[in-house]
Amino acid sequence: TPLPPKLFLPLSSLTLDGSGSTDDHGIISYRWDAVSGPPGLKLEGVDQAVATATGLRLGRYTFRLTVSDQEGATGSASLTVRVEEATSLPPVAHASGSHTLSLPNNSLVLRGSVTDGDQTEVHYLWVRDSQSPAAGDVLYGSDTQASLYLSNLVEGTYLFQLRVTDAQGRSSTAAATVEVRPEPGGGEEVELEMLVSVSQVSVAQRDTVVRQLAALLHVLDSDVQVRALQGHSHLSTVLRFSVRGPSGPISGSRLVGLLRNQLLREKSDYLLFRVLRVDTVLCLLRCSGRGQCDPITKECTCDPFWTENLIRRYLGDGESNCEWRVLYVILTSFMLMVFILSVGWTFICCCKRQTKVRKKTKYTILDNMDEQERVELRPKFSIKHRSTEHNSSLMMSESELDSDQDTIFSRDRPVRSRNRLSSQAARNGNAFG
Repeated sequence: TPLPPKLFLPLSSLTLDGSGSTDDHGIISYRWDAVSGPPGLKLEGVDQAVATATGLRLGRYTFRLTVSDQEGATGSASLTVRVEEATSLPPVAHASGSHTLSLPNNSLVLRGSVTDGDQTEVHYLWVRDSQSPAAGDVLYGSDTQASLYLSNLVEGTYLFQLRVTDAQGRSSTAAATVEVRPEPGGGEEVELEMLVSVSQVSVAQRDTVVRQLAALLHVLDSDVQVRALQGHSHLSTVLRFSVRGPSGPISGSRLVGLLRNQLLREKSDYLLFRVLRVDTVLCLLRCSGRGQCDPITKECTCDPFWTENLIRRYLGDGESNCEWRVLYVILTSFMLMVFILSVGWTFICCCKRQTKVRKKTKYTILDNMDEQERVELRPKFSIKHRSTEHNSSLMMSESELDSDQDTIFSRDRPVRSRNRLSSQAARNGNAFG
């Protein structure tokens, strides 16, 4: 493979490529030799089609390649190169310096250039710093060209590094910064994302949406001013607008609170297109003083050991915040779980107690009672018991019969007891009842 007749220091290595050699019977071996040149030269891969020469110095070198085919025939070719001192300075890269943009202007061209060095063949490479915002598009593949075309930039500071490399491998870098500032009065603007492609929105439809918004905000006696209409994705479109009332512009946070409540909850089908999101153009969330507001997602990024108040986020006003400490959330969740388990266990125990069946009392019939005993056992106040009214026997508990049958309810002993009581009463001068 041909090499340039002149090479310039510093030169770390030289590649000798003989893979283009041909033979009608096929080449079976290669041999590289250094015919002449300053001392210190080293050849690697001398028996390969491609060899590498290192240790080059100022001077003239001659290399010879010998090839052999299957029949033993050989052929040779020589190559001469001259290594000289560099006659030009290393390249110097230049970027376009610092730039400042104010939204809604979000496009910019950064122009790079190179001075000194061999400018016949220069390679450019633009690299975005890792700490720069991720938003922003590079157009036309211009990150490998002298001018870098940027669009869709968002608020923040961008840093780009330009690296230029010449034909001798010498390189240089330069930096360019872009500061994107919020639009003056941007705190009053609102973004309304709708489920429709921007290519499908006509002027008449845009005006219809504006009239619908003005009618929705009639309580504020407002005037809707459209700032921009642009595509957010291939399925959604963002309408940027501000509202001016009788006393001046209305704050974006107030508008977002009103429109979220009506367009996302109460009147979801009020506008011509379905509403997906309502946000301020600028991130106005304070994050409870314990986090940062992400300018892209419009949500709070909480500091360590803090998290969102989920009750407020999903059941309250829906604003992102950083009100809960993680430790308190864990302790509260644990105590709530213990309380629920305790209430459940108490309820289960009460149900088990109520389901226990009480032991029933069994009764038996006592036969062979005389009339006097039935009279004495009748209840007072003429209350008749079914067992004494219809039966000639007394219903008594088996437990009572078991415990007292030997002392009270035998057939002979009750009669003797009455006789003794009667005689004792007669001796005392009292009549027996």
